[in-house]
Amino acid sequence: MCTQQLPTAQQVLKQMEEKMGAAPRPMVIMAGINPDAVVEHAMDQQFLGSQPNIPPKYKALINVAVAAALGSEHCTKNQIAMALKSGATKQEIVESLLCARLTKSSTIFSASAAGLELLAE
Repeated sequence: MCTQQLPTAQQVLKQMEEKMGAAPRPMVIMAGINPDAVVEHAMDQQFLGSQPNIPPKYKALINVAVAAALGSEHCTKNQIAMALKSGATKQEIVESLLCARLTKSSTIFSASAAGLELLAE
């Protein structure tokens, strides 16, 4: 069995900086508290990146939509930068944001079903 040498949290932060222009502040803070969590996050990213079924550009567009839907301005900005580096156009990024908006707004009706049933009585 071959064991792979894992990077250190500092190496991961340096790779993030090279890839995104800066290491995300929450990851920098986490590296000081729990460096293993930063390494685990990087391993998860590497695993996802190795999956062959969805092209990298499409994964990046999905990430933009999810970050926006979750309401994280900082993550959305980082994901947009990474989508651009993955070859996504400005128009594709905006369309992914529109998809996120539509899906998120639809969840309001779904989450309101019990209350709407009360009103319909």
